[in-house]
This record gives sequence, structure tokens and C-alpha cells, in this order.
Amino acid sequence: MDLSIVLTFLIFGLPLIGFPFVIGIGFLKKNYSMYLGTSLILISFLITLYIFFSYTVNGIVIQYNFNWLPSLPAIIPMGVYADNLSMIMSLMVSFVGFLIILFSVGYMKEDPNRHIFFGEMVLFTSSMLGLVLSSSLFMLFIFWELVGLCSYLLIGFWYYKPNAASAAKKAFIVTRVGDVFFIAGIGAAILYSNGAALSISGLTSIHLAWQQTIVALLLFGGAIGKSAQFPLHVWIPDAMEGPTTVSALIHAATMVTAGVYLIARTFVLFPYGSIQVEVILYIGVLTIIMSGLIGLVVNDIKRILAYSTISQIGYMFAALGLGLGATSIGLAMYQLEAHAFFKALLFLTAGSILHAILNVRDVNKMGGLWKKMPITISGMFIGVLALSGFPGFAGFFSKDSIITASHNAGFLLAWILLAIGGFLTALYSFRLFFKVALGKPRSYAAEHAHESKWIMLIPVVILAAFSVIFGIFQRGFYSFVETGSAPGVFGISPLNSMDLVPVVLMLIGMGIAYYAWGRPSSIPQKVANGARDLYLLVKNKFYIDVFYTNVIAERGVLGMSAVTDGFERKAIGGLVNASGRLFQNSGKVLRKIQTGLARQYALIILIGLVLALLLLRIFMLVGVIH
Repeated sequence: MDLSIVLTFLIFGLPLIGFPFVIGIGFLKKNYSMYLGTSLILISFLITLYIFFSYTVNGIVIQYNFNWLPSLPAIIPMGVYADNLSMIMSLMVSFVGFLIILFSVGYMKEDPNRHIFFGEMVLFTSSMLGLVLSSSLFMLFIFWELVGLCSYLLIGFWYYKPNAASAAKKAFIVTRVGDVFFIAGIGAAILYSNGAALSISGLTSIHLAWQQTIVALLLFGGAIGKSAQFPLHVWIPDAMEGPTTVSALIHAATMVTAGVYLIARTFVLFPYGSIQVEVILYIGVLTIIMSGLIGLVVNDIKRILAYSTISQIGYMFAALGLGLGATSIGLAMYQLEAHAFFKALLFLTAGSILHAILNVRDVNKMGGLWKKMPITISGMFIGVLALSGFPGFAGFFSKDSIITASHNAGFLLAWILLAIGGFLTALYSFRLFFKVALGKPRSYAAEHAHESKWIMLIPVVILAAFSVIFGIFQRGFYSFVETGSAPGVFGISPLNSMDLVPVVLMLIGMGIAYYAWGRPSSIPQKVANGARDLYLLVKNKFYIDVFYTNVIAERGVLGMSAVTDGFERKAIGGLVNASGRLFQNSGKVLRKIQTGLARQYALIILIGLVLALLLLRIFMLVGVIH
């Protein structure tokens, strides 16, 4: 086996094999588990970096397949596929994952179960790496489910908290709904391609448009579950009950980006002008507007960032929904990579803040933290500028490019709504920042806040740097993802007048946010009172959670459970009990003829023989037996 293939397997195989040792060594020395777990992900990143510069940038695709079950008549391929798309993802997952786990060394240092936490974080990262490097839909689905399992374990890591345990179950159940669609999509792909689609490259064997539509929409159903898009977005705000570094890993490097990668990897099924790309586009747009509005009324710092993630993932799907082939993939993946840097930055700075103020998550109880925690809050400021699309920062080159591309492609309605989404992004982002950083401390915890340890600040500084400079790689990134080559690593795409629209809206949103929340003001309360019905609609998250709980769960699932329980008890249970009583009563009757007298037994046998002969004669007379 070639060295490149071995190294590609090691990218995810090393932490996958190593995670039990991370947990095991923790029973001897808990701190060793932190160092071992961090080292495993660092090694994965270094291997990825070596393969990227030694093979991928030279146009070499690493591919290896083997038949998982050779005894079966059907070939089930398993293996790795490392091309420009999967290696860009692997670099991001391993690099950002390493920084988040490094931050966790300081963040989780006092937790008594930190060895289990680091083991699960290593497994989480390795599962995502395995997902992006899989050469077949079957292998991708295995790691897809491992990612879901790890999210369940980590969201509910503090399982003794009822909210955390409930949030873990909710995430697991909702994402499983999406996975049902994913499984159906794999089955349909195999059926329509005569088995060729078990390998991802075999999807090109599906030629008929209606077959492509069915498979594409089913796969997209799986993607919206994992990537928290409408209507399966409801799990992700509750997932904030886990440790903040878990939130950072889920939102920046793993889990929610898996759905975007799945659609980008299978984009051959999403041709321009097809039904499926329009569904993706407008699901993304709807999710952006909905989550942006909710982000304006949420006061939990982590939930604000959660709705921000839902919105930013929506931009990635909107880019794919433009149906522009490789261009759409380039736009979506650039937004994915840029978002990974500034969203990891925002979550880690939020974690640093919560670590300093005793886990008080209400932004109304913060304030004045820029003076207390200058490095952390400066990092948050950079993250907010990048998220909002401030010129020169990563989000300006990623998110705003998608908005402009929608206009250039002729999607006027989508362009308007995407631009409004950018305005909402600036509004809720700076609302968050002004409430946290400016003014005077509004609680005892905020008054006594302090800067975090250096091991937590190093990842913040690195991510802040990438959130600033990532824009200069825009043209090289597009070229590399779309064509596999990057003649010029540095450079930005030419700007035109349409690029000013999202910038102007962002500046307006920033100004309104300062006027409403950057200083003492009664404007938010007046707006809430003046638009009471709309405010309550948004505050209650458009009652989607209520619908799922009261209608789907209580009346649907529990109602069906009551029906099936009654059927089991009365129909099936009644049949079983009736048969039991029949044999019991028959036994009581037959028991009476067991007297122990040989003459009586002989008489019974004689009577039975006579009856049998009579019955035989009757059958012969009527012609049944000849």
C-alpha cells in the first residue's frame, strides 16, 4: 500500500484508535488524557498538512477502495478519497478542532470527568475527518452516525443537569429524523444506479432527471437534520447546554458542516434549474430570515451564537442552491471555512467569558467586560466584525459574495432576502457585543470578571488572526476548490457596485444596534410593545417547538403509542391469553379421563378406532378418498 494512502487513513484512524487510550490513561492521571487527546488531533493536522502540500496542491488525488464484505455477491466499497474538496475540509476540521481542544485544556481543567470529555472530543473530531475522507456513501454514513453519537454524548456531558440530558436526547432524535431521509436517499441511489452509487463517484450513473431529484431531495433531508436548517433546526439552540467548547466544535468544525459537505460532495445530483437546487436555495433563505429574527430577542449568549450558526449555514446552502456548479461549491465552501474561524472564535470568547463570570449566560447581566477582559473581548469584536461582513474581514469575502452572486445569477427575490439576512446578522451580532462589552457591569459576576489563562487565549488570538486575514485567500481558494489548482494563492475577487448593498445594510444594522443597545435606551422595549404580536411570535420561535411538542410528540407520537399499546394489550395480549385459557381448560377436561385403569384406556382406544373407520368410510362414500 502506498505511503500516501496509509497517511490518509491515519488522519482519522490515529485519533479513532487513540480515543480509548485517552479515556483509559485518565483513570491513572487525568491531566495526561488532556495532553494525549490534544496531541492526537495535532498529529492528524500535521499529517493533513503534509498530504495537502505534498500531493493535493500538485493535483494528485489519493484514492483507495476495498470490498468490505467479499463473501457477499454485492461489492460494498470502503476506503478513502482525498481530493481538493475533502482535503480543504480535513485541514479545517483538524486545525480548528486542535485549537478548540487546546482551549479545552484550560476550560475543562477542573472538571472531574475531563478524561472522558477529551476522549469523546477526540472521537468526535476523528469521526468528522473520516466522514469527509470517505470514498463511499456507506462509509460516509457510518461516520455520519458516529458524529451524531458523539454530539449526543457531548451535549449531555453534564448529564446530571436535566436540561443537558434533555437537550442531548432532543438533538439525537431530531437528527435521526433527517437520517431516515439520508438512508432512503442511499437506497434510492443504489437502486437507480444498479449498485454503482455505493461509491460516491458512482452517482454519475443516475441519468434520469426525476431519479436525480428523488435522490437529491432525500439526501438533502439528511443534510438539513445534521446542519440544523428549517424545519429540523430546533435541536441546536438547546444543544448549548453542553460545555462551550463542545458548542464551538459542533458549530465550527464538525456536525453542522457535515450536511453542507454532503451536498457539495454529491453536487452532481443538483444541476442548474432543477427542482432540488431551488428547494435548497429557498430553504436556506427561509432559515436565514427566521433565525436572524429570533437572534434579536434571545438573551442567552450561547443561544444567540447558535441562531447565528443556523443563519450562516443557511448562506452555505443558499450558495449551493444557486445551482452554479463548481462556482456554487466554491462559494459555499469558502463561507464554510471562513465561518469555521470566526464562529470558533466567537464561541471560545463566549466560553472564556462564561469561565470568568461563573457561567452567567444572560447578556443583560454582563456589560463593561472590555475593560475586565481586553484580549477576550477584542477577539469577540473581531469575530463580530467578521460575522457581520465588515469590509476586509472574512465574512465580507464569504457571506457578501454569496449575496452578490445571487443577484448576478438572476435570483432577485433570493438576493433581497439574503441582503435582509445580512442586515439582521449585523443587528443581532452587535447587539450581543454591545451588551457584553460596553457600559457598566450589570451583575456581581461581571464586576469581578478576569482575563482567562494563556492556554485559552492562544487559540483565541490565532482564530482572530485568521478571521482577519482569510479574505486575502479568496481567489486562490475558489480556483483550488473549483478546478483543483491555485495559480495565485493571494488575491480577492473584483468588487462591483452590487457589493456595496450588503455593506451599507451592515453599517445601518451596526448603527441601529449601537443606538438601541450600545447606550441606555428604551427603544427595544418600545418596539416590543408596539409590535407585540410579532414580538411574541419571534420570542416563541414561531411556535415551531410548541408544534413539535404539543402536536407531533404528545398527540402524534404519544397518541400512536397509546393506540399500539392498546392493540398489543387487548388484541395480541387477548389472543395469547385466550389460547392459554383454551389449553388450560382442555387440560382440565382431558385430565378427568386419566384414571389409571387399563380397561378404560382400552375402551377409549377402541371407540377412537371405530370413529376413525367410520370417518374413513364416509370420506370414501362422498368421493374424497378413492
